[in-house]
Amino acid sequence: MKAMVIHQYGGPEVLKMQEIEVPQPKAQELLVEVHACGINPVDYKLRVGALKDMLPLVFPHVLGGDVSGVVKEVGSQVSKFKAGDEVYFSSRLNRGGGNAEFCVVEQDLVAIKPKSLSHLEAASLPVVGLTTIQALRDYSNIKPGNKVLIHAGAGGLGSFAVQYAKMCGAQVFATASQENHEYLLSLGVHRPIDYRTEDFVKVCQQEGGMDIVLEALGGLNYSKSILAAREGGSVPCVVNPPDADTKALSQNKKIKTDFLLLVGRPSDLETIASLVDSGKIKPNVTQVLSLEEIQHGHKQIESGRTKGKWVLKIR
Repeated sequence: MKAMVIHQYGGPEVLKMQEIEVPQPKAQELLVEVHACGINPVDYKLRVGALKDMLPLVFPHVLGGDVSGVVKEVGSQVSKFKAGDEVYFSSRLNRGGGNAEFCVVEQDLVAIKPKSLSHLEAASLPVVGLTTIQALRDYSNIKPGNKVLIHAGAGGLGSFAVQYAKMCGAQVFATASQENHEYLLSLGVHRPIDYRTEDFVKVCQQEGGMDIVLEALGGLNYSKSILAAREGGSVPCVVNPPDADTKALSQNKKIKTDFLLLVGRPSDLETIASLVDSGKIKPNVTQVLSLEEIQHGHKQIESGRTKGKWVLKIR
């Protein structure tokens, strides 16, 4: 099969197209014919080795955790799925496998694909959907009337999180460049914030502080997000752990904050499928690339200036 393989940590140039053997599923695994695979910031972070202490890779390695496809074969102990099922999932972060024509995945990470979506649309959802639900619902206990700030609201994660927070009855604020404000308003954002010309901390403080800030940028932005939250608020971070200064700041303001890594729960994927099939949340695929174009995709995602979700069309 064709696969995009890396043999070492490095820049986009380490992504190389190769012919490799089709993987064989173990007892509790599925062999999935990959139709589409989303591209996420975690892909380039794994590629450059930024997460190697926490999530080391075994080389040669095939990246890609956001997958939609068709089950081709099941292991001897698989009871939930059969050949022909259309499924979607987020594989374990340092296992990946979706940047190829076939991949294997544990059955306890998989759910049936949303019926109303194509594989391209479905592949855009697992990572952003799981991250959003686990950060806003599980960690932050989002409630109607909450004021919620979503960073990079026009991006892949941001556009899903904005819709989910709005659906939960929150008043949503979101940062984005001016050219994306109309798009944010179409998603239901109450107040777009131009990160180039406005200080989001001041905007949020003028509103009395945010109940929840979904921190998706990291670095200095993490500390500023603490300042943007009200005392007793919640700041889930999906980029990096808090440093000593951020911890001290959050403790002073009684802010609940931590670094969250998504968990591939089928029940959450089923919730996402239900929200999408009922029309409450819409996927936002803005760019479709071939597997051969993956280096370009990584460069753009790494720039942090993409709109919506970029997806690889595998077949």
